[in-house]
Amino acid sequence: MNGKRAFALLATGTLAVGVAMSETDAGRRTSKKVARALTRWARFQSGRLEGFRYRLAGRHPDLAVDGTVLADRVRSTLGPVEHRLDIPRVHVMADGHDVILHGDVGSEEQLRVVLDATGAIPGVEHVRSHLRVGFVPGDTRPSAGAGRRVAAG
Repeated sequence: MNGKRAFALLATGTLAVGVAMSETDAGRRTSKKVARALTRWARFQSGRLEGFRYRLAGRHPDLAVDGTVLADRVRSTLGPVEHRLDIPRVHVMADGHDVILHGDVGSEEQLRVVLDATGAIPGVEHVRSHLRVGFVPGDTRPSAGAGRRVAAG
């Protein structure tokens, strides 16, 4: 039995025992909430264990990938960076092992963070930046929503 199945079995068993033991609606809701949290935690720990085994075995991402896979790697890496920096989505294209970035960032520091994160991705050899620093008066940051405007600069 692999780790994921063991964690799923544990979570299911906990849910069954919790529901059986609770006699009130509030008790059932609480036991279901606990079981969902336990299942989520078990799934997270299972992924961490899988990543640990991957690194322990000395494995690493394949460097010889096509442009589509490389662009997907860059997008998945930049997503949390864009969220943390509160910048609009960066458009990514890959030509072989060269990555081309288009979009807007708020400052030179944010530009450097995006470029460093992109350059550190396995398979990326060159990064061509067409990122523009600064927002024009009509642009909004993702956190501002459509109704609020952010001042330029």
